[in-house]
Amino acid sequence: MHAAPRAANGLLPDAADKAPGRLPAVRRLRSPAEFIAVTSDPQALRAGRRWLSIAGRLKPDGNDAPVRFGFTASRRHARRAVDRNTAKRVLREAARRHLPALDAAAGNRSVDIVLRLRAAVPDGATLARHAWKAALRAEADTLLAQLARSLRGSEAIR
Repeated sequence: MHAAPRAANGLLPDAADKAPGRLPAVRRLRSPAEFIAVTSDPQALRAGRRWLSIAGRLKPDGNDAPVRFGFTASRRHARRAVDRNTAKRVLREAARRHLPALDAAAGNRSVDIVLRLRAAVPDGATLARHAWKAALRAEADTLLAQLARSLRGSEAIR
């Protein structure tokens, strides 16, 4: 008799979303329509830095997850899949770190947030990979903290 198929990481599919350090599925934007709704909303909160841009769409009705995230890294800016995956991994780590503060700042509203890589990944001669990852993480932390302050009403996002 055969065992049930397992996920690639060895965890059962339901357990994979509950694993420590993961962003649960209810906290992620999943469909292209959800990404488009955030990025094309003229009322969205927007900001950008050298490597990243952020867009946050407020919805007055709170649902199961007050804050949901989406991450994009296009082939235009990161030709290699390893660079696209690294960028999204760094952004997910930053999102997990700022999730409690963003939940508290959102209150009874829902917020959909898209973090997007907006500049080309530098080659190794220009900037070392670890330095690029650190710069990306610092920008993500700055933008997410700024968004949390904006949601609390203490400052406008720029």
